Amino acid sequence: MIGDTAFAFSDSLPEWFPPMAMWIGLGALVLGMVGAAAYAMMLKRKSRLPEKPHTKKFRTILLWASPSLAILGVILMIVGARIRVALLTSEDLTNNLVWTLLAILLIFGTAHVLRNAIQRAPVNLMIKHKTRRAIMVASSLIFITALVIIWASSLEGLGAFFGLVAAGIALSLQEVILCVVGWMLIALKKPYDIGDRIEINGTIGDVIDIRLFQTHLLEVGNWVEADQSTGRIVHMPNSAVFRGKVSNYTKGFPFIWNELKTVITFNSDMHTAKEIILRQAQEEAEKIENEVRRQISRMQREYAISYQHFSPITYTNIEAHGIALTLRYLTPVRMRRETTSKICEGILEEFAKNDTIALAYPSQTIYAEKLTQDRQQ
Repeated sequence: MIGDTAFAFSDSLPEWFPPMAMWIGLGALVLGMVGAAAYAMMLKRKSRLPEKPHTKKFRTILLWASPSLAILGVILMIVGARIRVALLTSEDLTNNLVWTLLAILLIFGTAHVLRNAIQRAPVNLMIKHKTRRAIMVASSLIFITALVIIWASSLEGLGAFFGLVAAGIALSLQEVILCVVGWMLIALKKPYDIGDRIEINGTIGDVIDIRLFQTHLLEVGNWVEADQSTGRIVHMPNSAVFRGKVSNYTKGFPFIWNELKTVITFNSDMHTAKEIILRQAQEEAEKIENEVRRQISRMQREYAISYQHFSPITYTNIEAHGIALTLRYLTPVRMRRETTSKICEGILEEFAKNDTIALAYPSQTIYAEKLTQDRQQ
């Protein structure tokens, strides 16, 4: 409909109107994009700093003005391009070269002035570098758009050009596109959510935020033992959900099996030691027994899973320096270290009261009888 209107009124419009409309449209589109970027930065700042009343009003203006300018810019560019195609029956090479030269001077001249202004601004080096890069990328994109508008001889050529550009973007930005698709999978299927503890691509952490391109994790483990936080934030691309396995510690069943090995000497009372270990673990198991049963019942309605035994149990093994008693018990995901510490303290206190049990440790026995006889001779 826009194209038909452009052709209908093309005869009654001056020749300068189509390029002027396209330039105004391009300017409106750029202003809309800048406004959207400013709105996003203000939202990010709002989450960290208190907001003033006039800042809220300005943000509201940006919320409505940015998309309006962008839509108006696109409409003006389309109308101007269609009218210009209707007016130009033959290619005027000189005219196109003049417009191209003007585009170079206007766009890159403005970019140069902005870069010099940023260079003199009293900000740190990192902000200057990022701003210069953003100006360079934006000016290049605007110039490419201007070239397309100036040199496209027909709508078919314009459509073919944009088709080739779209194909190139799809190939060069396939990782970005995969991140967006990964975000859609996370939002719809929910393999994990904010607050879950997951392992993805070998990294364990608590999910603290899920955004369009990345999932942010508060790292767990690594050089810190017993699944406790390291304090680092890991930014994981959402494409990782397609490139490897995702393990969720808390979704469905917020408990994990933990094992604790205690080695006693061969002369110790093994049965008494097992009773002491089981008694300490049972005290912790009683605190979560009702919740464990409820979670298992809920899991069985969603997954084909069955736990026959969820009470603490010990296993016996013979090692070189003693008898290994391995305790296996359920514990809340984020309390593994705490429960291990309580059980170990209880075991040590009970072992200290019992003379028939002694902890074993690797040792060596050296027999010096033959050496003593040789010295006596």
